[in-house]
Amino acid sequence: MRRVSHLIIAFSALTLSALCAGCDEEAAQPVKDCYRILRVERQDYTLNREFFVKLESKHNIEIRPLVSGRLTKICVQEGARVKKGQPLFVIDQAPHIAAVDAAKAQVATARTALSTAQLNLEGKEKLYAQQMIGEFDIRRARHAKEEASAQLEAAEAQLASARTQLGYTTINSPVDGVINMINYRVGDFIDPLGENGITIINKNDELYAYTCFSEEMLSELLEDFECSTYDELLSKLPPITFYSNWGSKLAQQGRIDAISGNVDPAVGATYGRASFSDPKEMFRTGNNGYIVLPYVMHGVIVIPQEATVDTDNKYIVYKIVKGKALATEITVLRYNDGQSYVVTSGLEPGDSIIAEGAGFVTDGIEVTEKKEKKGGEQS
Repeated sequence: MRRVSHLIIAFSALTLSALCAGCDEEAAQPVKDCYRILRVERQDYTLNREFFVKLESKHNIEIRPLVSGRLTKICVQEGARVKKGQPLFVIDQAPHIAAVDAAKAQVATARTALSTAQLNLEGKEKLYAQQMIGEFDIRRARHAKEEASAQLEAAEAQLASARTQLGYTTINSPVDGVINMINYRVGDFIDPLGENGITIINKNDELYAYTCFSEEMLSELLEDFECSTYDELLSKLPPITFYSNWGSKLAQQGRIDAISGNVDPAVGATYGRASFSDPKEMFRTGNNGYIVLPYVMHGVIVIPQEATVDTDNKYIVYKIVKGKALATEITVLRYNDGQSYVVTSGLEPGDSIIAEGAGFVTDGIEVTEKKEKKGGEQS
């Protein structure tokens, strides 16, 4: 029994020694990390710049009264579609009807006075021809007629004004469009100088999208599109696309057609405007979203952002040189799409770099390329 125990111990010792030797041999072999490798080539690339915008209808018309008074009738529903010339609201007409009647009476009185002055002048002229009255009398008669004529003109002007004021008591739609919410109710007193208008009418088939351009961005656009003036830039900018914040896309493309002539000190940027056609009126004043401005670059080097490490505004990639990772500094365009960088220096066509997980790479490690298995799996 004792002999068997010694044999078991001896066998265990030999087995342990063999295992340790195997571990030493494996440790002696360098471990190569597997990464997806990208071989750099020049290509055409579309850089999409995005700008946040707020939409406003080209026809965004505030409805205000032109005369004051009590609102006696609302002829439309909130949110209704209206036609140009359609009655919308009626203001108390009674005082204006009275003013028209009073003006008519003044016109009638002035006409009678003019007729009397005309008859008096004709009589004076006959007497003057017979030398029965002097020059002074005939002149006074003529002046009286001119005065009566002027009073008639004034009365007629007053009547026209009263009729205009009466016409203002019925507020008609200036355009085809959609009524917004109404700020007043029947019985409310409304005034041309009131704080709020009655409502707003929007015609949303044509839209403006307003945005801001930083001075640096405008400088970049001038350089990218090789322009010396903003007028030239507007003529060269390509069509743009609008996307809402909830992902809807405006079917028809638009154009940036206006850039403000000054910088707003409150935001440190210049306002710009894009115009769109929206025949189906899918969007309205106040909608938020962004526009996408494409810029096609030819023969550039593009790499994924996950292939870089950003350290103190310095961008590092790992080139594969003789099977090892070599940290290499590159420069990239400041503007990017959030997924890729356009490399301006540091890489040449034919270079191979680690294409993902660059933040976990150690300079100098040996690297093997991750191969894809059938079905898209990687090993």
